[in-house]
Amino acid sequence: MGDFSSNSRKATIFGGTGFLGRYIVQRLVRQGWIVDVITRNPNQGLFLKPLGLIGQINLIEGNFLNHKHLRGLLKGSDVIINCVGALHESANQNFKLLHIETPEKLAKYASDLGVGKFIHLSSIGADERSDSYYAKTKGLGERRIHESFPGAIILRSSVVFGAEDKFFNLFSSIASISPVIPIVRGQTLFQPVYVDDIASAVESLLHNDCLTSKKGIIYELGGTEILSFRDLILKVLLQIKRKRIILDIPVWVANIMCPLVYMANKITLNTVPLLITRDNIKQLEKNNIVTEKMPGFKELGVSPRAMDSILPNYLNRYRPKGQFSDL
Repeated sequence: MGDFSSNSRKATIFGGTGFLGRYIVQRLVRQGWIVDVITRNPNQGLFLKPLGLIGQINLIEGNFLNHKHLRGLLKGSDVIINCVGALHESANQNFKLLHIETPEKLAKYASDLGVGKFIHLSSIGADERSDSYYAKTKGLGERRIHESFPGAIILRSSVVFGAEDKFFNLFSSIASISPVIPIVRGQTLFQPVYVDDIASAVESLLHNDCLTSKKGIIYELGGTEILSFRDLILKVLLQIKRKRIILDIPVWVANIMCPLVYMANKITLNTVPLLITRDNIKQLEKNNIVTEKMPGFKELGVSPRAMDSILPNYLNRYRPKGQFSDL
């Protein structure tokens, strides 16, 4: 854990209590940063406190519905990091607000206040011309950020995995109770990236000004393997030692099923997971892998870790006889 004082550099992070954000917070405090975590419910972020020294991590209430209030929370920041995003829209998760309007405001405020660096976490596939509303809003958000803060750094990642992920854990839990695992567009390629490798990329950006000297730069982050959706499910089954039928549902059938899945999710108060939406199906039309023209982990000096070195650490609990058995 790094030494810090009242003169230490201050990072303000949005989404710091989330899956990716907590790993970034941990790396920042190890380097001696003071970290302000802006969250709707500070009590839900208390688990972050033990990561730092007393007074090093500050949980501050902030709401994206009140942009003017957020501006005041940015004063004195050396860097602002935005990790907020949503995979599905809901009453509290609006793509336009989370992916476009708020990032744009934060970038503008950061520019007005003279904040040194602005880092925004996005997704591979972000494209304002996309048919997917998720990808479209992600792409529009990136453009608005660069218009408001030309020196902003954007990190796009493929599907992110780690102990708290909602991808491998989800399909492992399904395989634990169902003989069939339904998927859509099983041929779509992914390049899963370990969550702490993304946090390490953020750390590199904060310690190397040469990496942030260019305007409008975007890094694409992918892991060591490129696998199809179907092959990723096979990898999950191999890890948890279960044999299941992988059913690749035709797109037209999946589109019919989407409203039923949505209703089941709402009626059961999220007990039934929102496995697929029509927007997800549109996202799956394109491969989710890095492009050669974009800089990535190599330029950031980070060596991504392989899935096989991480997945067993948290998926083995889904095995038929639990995590303590290799049978």
